[in-house]
Amino acid sequence: MQRLFSSFPEGWPGIGLIFLRLTVAVNAIVCAIDAFAGPNSHAICAWVIGSLAMAVGAAIFVGFLTPAASAVATISYLLIGVSPSLMTEANNHISALTAFNLAAISGALVLLGPGAFSFDAHLFGRREIIIPDRRV
Repeated sequence: MQRLFSSFPEGWPGIGLIFLRLTVAVNAIVCAIDAFAGPNSHAICAWVIGSLAMAVGAAIFVGFLTPAASAVATISYLLIGVSPSLMTEANNHISALTAFNLAAISGALVLLGPGAFSFDAHLFGRREIIIPDRRV
């Protein structure tokens, strides 16, 4: 799993990755809320898409399986930007330009990883191995 991440930067680069994660996560969660509360909220498709968007947004927000969740977000935002038929009343707050910008940010998260302040860093981060001194 560690091969999915290039590194887990701390300090200012890590804080910058938090901002990138928050940008994508908040937009995904807003899209999920719009799908749940929109005019077609009774449709099963709206609940499936809303649940997927909520799961992706929550995973990116806390930094859990960030490359996979960001890849799903990238593909979703590209589809929204390319296909005007996917622009429903539920997610009309996202223009095509905004969708492409969010796809670029999500793509950057796929390549950069979650940063040191994430569950991924805690679960899959670098470990220090201490070899005991065995003098016989």
